[in-house]
Amino acid sequence: MLTSLMNLRLASRKRKSESIEPDSTNTPQPEDETPRESPAPSTVADSPSRPVKPSPRRKPRSKSLVRPVTPPPAKSPEEIALDELKGLVQSCPPKSFHSALLARLNGATPEQVASLSKLLEGLTPPPMLHCARCHQDYLEEENYDRICVIDHDDNSTEVRHNETFWGCCGASTEGQEPPAGWCFEGKHTNDRSKARYREDYEDNEEEDGLQSCEERKCHRRAKGKKQFQEVHVVITRRRGERLPPPAKKKRLS
Repeated sequence: MLTSLMNLRLASRKRKSESIEPDSTNTPQPEDETPRESPAPSTVADSPSRPVKPSPRRKPRSKSLVRPVTPPPAKSPEEIALDELKGLVQSCPPKSFHSALLARLNGATPEQVASLSKLLEGLTPPPMLHCARCHQDYLEEENYDRICVIDHDDNSTEVRHNETFWGCCGASTEGQEPPAGWCFEGKHTNDRSKARYREDYEDNEEEDGLQSCEERKCHRRAKGKKQFQEVHVVITRRRGERLPPPAKKKRLS
């Protein structure tokens, strides 16, 4: 009996041990337990498809930002002479240059006259205008402010209790002295409608208080001035000769 029981126990233990032990044919064999190194992270430089260009080196900034100035090219003698002539013309006053040029023309050679005529070809003098207010001739280029002036009109005064009222400008003064300054001061104009300046004719549309060219005899003065200019031209052309001035016509009494 004892032997049989012992045999049963041994058989049961053997079965248990067989059920616990793994099958060598079905179970995979354990791998080598040597530790593997983790792969390094991939970078752009390792990938052959993207070649990395070396970064260019930056040039050091210069401390001085001023660029070197290149000298201008040398001028020729003709350009230097032209610049000097321009500077001379620009520095001379117009009247001085005008009189000096007229004086030089008297002794100029035919070649110099022909060269100057060709140089000034197409130049025309500006028209001479006549002011309808002060009846003076003027050029539009020389029509500056305060060039047209008119005195106070003594005929427009009115005395009241040792005080004089001037109707031409509307001012009043003590005694009979005229107001300081001019009655009008401004620019010339050849338009009579724009030449009005008197305050005593401000509300009068028919009259403006201005003198006409017929009253001032402007046309006769212009004719005499033209004759004088013609005689002056003849005198300058004839060297050393002087012509008598035009004789004045005597009025019949």
